[in-house]
Amino acid sequence: MTSSPPTRATVHPAAGSIAAPIELYVYYKVHADQLAVAQAAFEQARGSRPVRLLQRHDNDPVFRTWMEIYGPELPDAADAERRIAAALGAYAQGPRHREAFAAVAPVGAAR
Repeated sequence: MTSSPPTRATVHPAAGSIAAPIELYVYYKVHADQLAVAQAAFEQARGSRPVRLLQRHDNDPVFRTWMEIYGPELPDAADAERRIAAALGAYAQGPRHREAFAAVAPVGAAR
């Protein structure tokens, strides 16, 4: 998925369902030699926004897979993601993959 999905929109997976805020997950690869400078660029672009940065737990000696998580508490996740993507453009090896998810209502929840 290459386009940014709406991040504060509502999702209606089935007729009569309750709308849920969307969470955005973005993953990409960073060369191991650029981790420190890429992380500094991420931190600066993120500022005080509550965007999490995770690294895949694997043993690839050349590339690390990073994942940014934009939770539902972020008021303008699309803007934050655009800023961070611009700051990390020189460090991302290949495309940034964007995926949007919404919470699943508990079984038996009122609809």
